Amino acid sequence: MIDSFSIHIIGLGLMGGSLAMALRGKGQRLTAEDINPAVLHQATASGVIDGIGEAHDADIVVLAVPADIIPDQLPTLDLKPGTLVIDLGSTKTRICNALDDLPEGVLAVGGHPMCGLAENGYANATGKLYQGARFVLCETDRTTSEARTRAEALVQACGAEPLWMERERHDHLTALASHLPHLLSFALMSLAMEEAAQDAALFELAAGGFDGATRLARTDAAMIVGMFGTNADELRAVTESLRDHLDRLEQLLDDLPRLYDELDVIVAARRSYTAQYGERLIT
Repeated sequence: MIDSFSIHIIGLGLMGGSLAMALRGKGQRLTAEDINPAVLHQATASGVIDGIGEAHDADIVVLAVPADIIPDQLPTLDLKPGTLVIDLGSTKTRICNALDDLPEGVLAVGGHPMCGLAENGYANATGKLYQGARFVLCETDRTTSEARTRAEALVQACGAEPLWMERERHDHLTALASHLPHLLSFALMSLAMEEAAQDAALFELAAGGFDGATRLARTDAAMIVGMFGTNADELRAVTESLRDHLDRLEQLLDDLPRLYDELDVIVAARRSYTAQYGERLIT
């Protein structure tokens, strides 16, 4: 339980704002800070947070800012001994390496909730965002048994499911499961922009397939740069592997029976994935 802990969230965008809404009334005191005073005023006036605060006064500090900002922000925090620091960054190796260097006595766990929306910002925050989501937790040199217990309690309080994983393994797997889909979405939208400049009817013909494939290209560029920039090596490797698969499918366009066999296996795998893990709502 987190009832006895004061919680401070740094950054009230989509992820930080949604976390605050999910934790509303569950901690001893919930405070936040953000570069946008209007967001803080709105969150305070609506009762989402108890007030504006500072990291030094909290038992749990959550960093909900772009991934590339977190490593540089960590050394600037004024933290009391025993405070748990956890981040919501979409990559973990570089961030956890920085968490390793926090002062002794400060607790730290790397975090990455596997949920989100295409649109960012507090205006799109929802208290249901974390419900049922897997929330990756990574040990650091500052992770103790108390840190693990407190981190898991925080995750469960917002409705998510804790999943412990090594930082390097997380970045390797999310390069394919999360970062590459974003890269593809932006690349496809970029191609469509070029074609639409020559023939605007392209977008009149676009429907569900195009909308679904380019949904992630609506995501704020600052967040995407932070994601790509802190996991570039893994993203490059998986992008190269994807090129091999695209080349194979392109070659099979001249051999339709073999193309059918190839696609049939892929269709079965995708349907099995849905049957085992469910189909998440696309928004």
